[in-house]
Amino acid sequence: MHHLLLTSLLLVTLLTPALLAEPCAAAFIPGNNVTLERDGMTWNYDEKITDNEAVFFRSLIDGETGNNNGFVNAWEILKMEILLRDKMEKTIEEESDVKLNSTSDTVELKDIEFWISAEALGRTEKRSSITNRASVMYGFKEEAGPGTTIWLMGTPDSSVTITLPKGFDAELTEGLENKSIEFENKRTLLRGNFSSEKNITIKFSENESFKAELQDKKINMNKSAENKSLTGENKTLNAGINTEARQPTKFFKNILNEINRSLI
Repeated sequence: MHHLLLTSLLLVTLLTPALLAEPCAAAFIPGNNVTLERDGMTWNYDEKITDNEAVFFRSLIDGETGNNNGFVNAWEILKMEILLRDKMEKTIEEESDVKLNSTSDTVELKDIEFWISAEALGRTEKRSSITNRASVMYGFKEEAGPGTTIWLMGTPDSSVTITLPKGFDAELTEGLENKSIEFENKRTLLRGNFSSEKNITIKFSENESFKAELQDKKINMNKSAENKSLTGENKTLNAGINTEARQPTKFFKNILNEINRSLI
C-alpha cells in the first residue's frame, strides 16, 4: 500500500500480531491538495477513517504510543504524530514521490507536518470518524518554467486538486482521471483523481492571457519611465529659460548703476 495513504502506512509498518488478528474492512477516504510554485511545492494530505478502521486506529494509538488501557489521551496522540511524521519522512526519502523533469535529484524535501484529529480522543471502541492531515514542503533546485514536467506519485484512485504556478497552464496531463479545469485567483486548478497506476505527469506551458498581462504592465512601466524622463527634461529646460531671462535683467541693472555713478 502506498506510503502516502497516511493511516495505511501506519497499519503496514506498525501492526502488532494481536491487531492483525482483528477483522477490518477498508474504510479510508484519502484526499490530496498540491500547490505548485516555480521554486517548489506543498502537498497537503487528508484522510478520513471510518467505522471499524476508526476503532482499529484508536487501538493502535493506545497500544503503540500509549499505555494500552483502552483510552486514547492527548499525549498518546502527540507521540503518534511524531512517530508518523518521522516514518513518513523516511519513506519519502527512500522513494521520492515527486520528480522534476524526470528526476528526483532536483527535488529537495524541506519539511513535514503531521496532525491527528482530536476526534481520536476517547475510548478505543468508538466508531466515530477520524480525519488525519499532513503537509509536505518541497524545494526545486531548478526553477520550473514552460516545458517543465512534474511527476507525482499518489494513492491510486484518491482525489486530488493541483494548483499550477501563476502564469502556467498544463500542456500535457497524464494519469489524472475525471479531470476538470478551473481558474481561481488567476491560477489554473486541475481536479480529478489518481489513476490505478498512481502516477500523474504534468507539463507546463505559458498562460497566454497572463503573458499578455505582463506585457501590458511592462509597456505601462516603460511609458511611465518616459513620462518621468520628459518631465525631468522640461524642468531642466524651464530652469535654463529662467536663467537666461534673469541674465539680461542683471545686465541692465549693472548699466544703470554705472550711469548713476557717472552722474555723481
